[in-house]
Amino acid sequence: MKDWKAIAKASGLEVPGEELDRIVGPLYALEEAFHPLVSDLPADLEPATGSCDEEAE
Repeated sequence: MKDWKAIAKASGLEVPGEELDRIVGPLYALEEAFHPLVSDLPADLEPATGSCDEEAE
């Protein structure tokens, strides 16, 4: 898993510790939820870049 706190600090974000904890908690949860889904995708799969309405046209 990514170290979101280290990424925030390296990006120059000046967020107090308690607020940073509140922010990174959901990021860890999202990463944990999506990692198994992404690992099954083939490497050459193109990402979706438009809305569903655009694809129907």
